[in-house]
Amino acid sequence: MPRFKPLSLAVCCALAALAGPAYAEEPAAATPPADAPAGPTVIHADQVEGIGQAETTARGNVSVEQDGRRIEAQWAKLFQDSGEIRAGDRTRMTQDKDVLEGGELYFKQESRTGELDAPNYRFGERAGRGDAVKLIFDGPDRYTLQQARFTTCAAGDDSWFIRARELDLDYSRNLGVAHHGTVEFKGVPLLYSPYLDFSLDGSRKSGLLAPSFDSSSSGGFELAIPYYWNIAPNYDATISPRIITKRGLMLGTEFRYLGERHNGVLSADVIGKDRVYGDERHALRFEHHQQLAPAWRTDLNVQAVSDDSYFADFGDRLAVASQQFLPREGTLNYNQGAFAAMFKVQRYQTLQDPARLVDEPYARLPQLTANYSRVLAGPLRLDVASEAVRFANAWSAQGGKRPEGDRYLAYPSVSLPIERGYGFVTPKLGFHSTRYRLDEGQRYGRDLPVFSLDSGLFFDRETHIAGRDMVQSLEPRAYYVRIPYRDQSKIPNFDSGKADFSFAQMFTENQYTGSDRLNDANQLTLALTSRLFEADNGVERARFAVGQRFYFEPQRVTLGEAARGDDVTASDVIVTAGGQPFDAWWLDAATQYDRDAHRTSKATFNLRYQPDPGRLLNFRYRLDRFTDTKQLDLSTQWAVTRNWQVLARHNWSIKDRRPLETLAGLEYNANCWAFRLLAQRYVTRGNDMQSRFFFQLELNDVGRLGTNALQTLRDSIPGYTKLN
Repeated sequence: MPRFKPLSLAVCCALAALAGPAYAEEPAAATPPADAPAGPTVIHADQVEGIGQAETTARGNVSVEQDGRRIEAQWAKLFQDSGEIRAGDRTRMTQDKDVLEGGELYFKQESRTGELDAPNYRFGERAGRGDAVKLIFDGPDRYTLQQARFTTCAAGDDSWFIRARELDLDYSRNLGVAHHGTVEFKGVPLLYSPYLDFSLDGSRKSGLLAPSFDSSSSGGFELAIPYYWNIAPNYDATISPRIITKRGLMLGTEFRYLGERHNGVLSADVIGKDRVYGDERHALRFEHHQQLAPAWRTDLNVQAVSDDSYFADFGDRLAVASQQFLPREGTLNYNQGAFAAMFKVQRYQTLQDPARLVDEPYARLPQLTANYSRVLAGPLRLDVASEAVRFANAWSAQGGKRPEGDRYLAYPSVSLPIERGYGFVTPKLGFHSTRYRLDEGQRYGRDLPVFSLDSGLFFDRETHIAGRDMVQSLEPRAYYVRIPYRDQSKIPNFDSGKADFSFAQMFTENQYTGSDRLNDANQLTLALTSRLFEADNGVERARFAVGQRFYFEPQRVTLGEAARGDDVTASDVIVTAGGQPFDAWWLDAATQYDRDAHRTSKATFNLRYQPDPGRLLNFRYRLDRFTDTKQLDLSTQWAVTRNWQVLARHNWSIKDRRPLETLAGLEYNANCWAFRLLAQRYVTRGNDMQSRFFFQLELNDVGRLGTNALQTLRDSIPGYTKLN
């Protein structure tokens, strides 16, 4: 979108219909089209001469009302034959909340031409105001302002202005042009352009966007001057030359398109030769989504970068943390009633971190899934899941090639959900059948019946706490799973992994993700949940849950981990707590307790205090002995005065005794503009540190100068609120 919003002067259009005969009637409330005949005119004045003649003159406290508009002046002359109106010496025109004030007014109705001396305008709905030396009417809905200024600041606040030697406003095309335009902040020119065009109705408009600048330890100072190209109503492109002082010139492009049944984006960032890296570097992304027919949809997602360290050098903290497997996939989906199917081709580009090498995911060349679900007689339900997939092109982190082949799966199941207001019970019986055919010639098969029984009860009681009507619930739940043992040690592992043990995972059939491992199970999960919520509005003030899984047989199916022996009859205990105990406090905590080791295996604790928008404190603690993780995370957005806010985050690794991310900054909010200054330092690949600096000046409803820090603040400070 263009960074300059319209400087609308639609209120001036009302002057086109002011000439005409005077009648003592109430004026119409709505504004007619430009070519519509003028409505009745009402004139109030101390003295009126020539009513019904070719020239009507009014003097002293003059008020001319027509079609919901009012012109107030010391004197006014209306010419019946020529359709002209003259008014002065001080003229004021109002319509709704819009006000236009100036000196002498001349307007010719037929040609919509004329001028207004020294206009001063203010728009209530559009929150814009300004002034000029002269306003010239150039025809229907077309105006020229000489030596003009515009701002969205309130009256009396001249913090910033857009100043133009000449400002052309064409509402017939919703186009504005500022000749020799300058953005001034506190009297200091920040941006100049000899020709600046922009949209008058907020729609897209081709033109230069506000420049952005950044600074980082790996790239140095960076300056981008983007150009927005509005190709068509449903096509646009942004071209962003970017100067990076330490590395060279980068060109970024993004093309977007939107159709009735399709949409997509194509983007590319290229640097011809990185002076630090010593070679060409690039990043490419193409996404396309299309509805082929009511039941058919296709999606395409292709991403690629030139090297493993691209995001560490050019990305932000979130990109460094999340972009390790770049997808290159295409899918075709069919969904009609009870039947759904998908055809997918997928592979990845794996970005390796020398400090933490990972295996490359298998490519699916291709994958076909089909699922069927429907209700049979009574509450009986049938579900069928099936899949055929080819796994290929995967290498281990050590460089060796892993087994490749085909997998075929079918999993029909029948369930009988019985639900009542006081509880539910759902027995389910399925048959999991899988076949493997490897390129080396091996053939494997696995057939397993799967039985589960899920049940729960709901108890509620009304209570009264702290002067409020409350409802407390008690929800016991029992979930039993029985799956016999089958030897799966020779079956390759294409996409399975150990699922993260959690409160929700205790109520699933399989402790592994994917389909290459299906655990043997003779186990029962018992859990109890209690909630306390307000009866009037449903706000959950407290939530407490405890659960544990009990094993009746030792574990025999594994995926590299040690098997659970006869002496282990129960899992770790999981306890969760949360809710909104007070209006400004939010709590979310969970712990996994190892009964045998008598210690906590995993724990998370999140606490937020937010009494008002723009004032919040976050405290987070995370412990995971399985991944040897122990972290403390503090963040805040806090208003220290009416205008100033402190922004900060400190994510500390207790184990490594080093920060993972540190952010500190200030934000100043002056209602019609805001200023943000941030410094951020975070860990990248190879445990290196990256530093970035953000400077942003935001002019409300017009644009931003500098680097957009808003997304960084939202990622680093949960609950961050943009106030201006």
